[in-house]
Amino acid sequence: MIGPGANAKKKPAKKRSSPKPAAGGNGSKRKPASSKPRAGYDGAKFTKQRRSPQTNTQSEDSVLNVSNRRALVATGRDQRRNFSAAAWAVRKHLDYVSSFAFQARTGNEDLNRRIEDLIRWWSEPANCDIAGRHSLGRMIRIAEASRTIDGDVFLYRLRSGHLQGIESDRVRSMYGIPPEHSSKKIIQGIHVNDWNKALGYFISKRGPHGMGLYFEKYVPAAWIWPVGYYDRYDQVRGVSPMAPAINTFRDLYEVLGYALAKAKVGQLFGLVTYRGDPNALVDHQESSHEDEDGNPRYEIDFGLNPYHLDLDEGDRAEVLESKTPSSEFQSYTQETLALGLKALDIPYSFYNESFTNFSGARQAWLMYDQSAETKRSDLRTLLNSITRWKLAQFLATNLLELPAGMGIRDLRWEWIATGIPWIDPLKEVLADAKALEYGLTSRQRIAKRRGEDFFEIAEELTIENAVLEGGGVPAYGPGKAAPPAPAPAQD
Repeated sequence: MIGPGANAKKKPAKKRSSPKPAAGGNGSKRKPASSKPRAGYDGAKFTKQRRSPQTNTQSEDSVLNVSNRRALVATGRDQRRNFSAAAWAVRKHLDYVSSFAFQARTGNEDLNRRIEDLIRWWSEPANCDIAGRHSLGRMIRIAEASRTIDGDVFLYRLRSGHLQGIESDRVRSMYGIPPEHSSKKIIQGIHVNDWNKALGYFISKRGPHGMGLYFEKYVPAAWIWPVGYYDRYDQVRGVSPMAPAINTFRDLYEVLGYALAKAKVGQLFGLVTYRGDPNALVDHQESSHEDEDGNPRYEIDFGLNPYHLDLDEGDRAEVLESKTPSSEFQSYTQETLALGLKALDIPYSFYNESFTNFSGARQAWLMYDQSAETKRSDLRTLLNSITRWKLAQFLATNLLELPAGMGIRDLRWEWIATGIPWIDPLKEVLADAKALEYGLTSRQRIAKRRGEDFFEIAEELTIENAVLEGGGVPAYGPGKAAPPAPAPAQD
């Protein structure tokens, strides 16, 4: 072993080079570091401060494969089932997106009434739902709720004229599929062609007590209406818009549980008594809170409020308390909840009405209504398909007769989204009146924004005015003198 003082040769000292002049100095050939050109996207570069960028660009159906989809759907349903904030967000989303009223627009008043009566009759649970449980309005609401949480849902139109709702997890590829379907291209329960167009659906049924799934039947795509959220062209199955907020809601749910446990502990009333002068040095071995007989020196009954402690000279008492929740915790929960609501484009002011003033609330509603309109358009497309299917059945069964020279392609109708009440009725009515005065809108647009039909309102006003004029009572309405409008209140 070679040690100190042995025949070990000492390495020659490394020759130091003289320091090079700074960049930009006389005779320097080095370029400044900033002169090196930058290329590419920063989001595609790896740094130690953040995770490495993703390099996988596979299809969305491969990213959210069968097992991942099952976990995401189950977690989303659990959040809605147990966390009130998540359940409220879904319900509020449905209130703005999934409520519609049907209006016929054929130009023939008698035909309009007949079509509206037939649609209203068929929309009842016994005529619409094969299970006889849900009306058409409720089926649309449940369909929107299902695609919001699960990603997609399917409506199966039956030869009997009824609809059957097929939940997302019932469309799947699984064992038990007949051999004649083994050669088909199937993506998570949907038979597609080379362009990923749906050709058929493999539907499963639930086992006893709703447990387990077993293959039931293969249904051609012509009988199925898919309803889902799609963000990519080659996407076959829908993905829930709440997917980015699932962990946010889970964390908030757990944190609120911990905060509740801490608050409960803080509510346990405690009293500490000190004997003698607290500033003096006390022999703790001789100090005692008991008298000579071993009984507590002070007996306190907190149930007798208010109470008074008559302490000996030099003794003192303090109450144990915990200030929960802290202001930092409240700020954290507010920001976390706001992030979760953003998954559905819901403003935080919807959750906390006192969060902003009138102007802020109206601006938040206008921005949200713009987002909601995009989601309503999908449901309008679904309702138009259902209406076209039912009108064809009504004509085939002679429940509906068209005037001579009119066919089913000549029929017109509209599904009007239900509006919301005015935030400030006086201000908004005056604003609409001014817009009409300057020709910036129409009565039909104003009524449609409120979920009403202008022609129906005009017809009702005509009848009411005729009754009022017959009784000698002044009437107001289209073509009538309106009463003077009061001056708007100052903010």
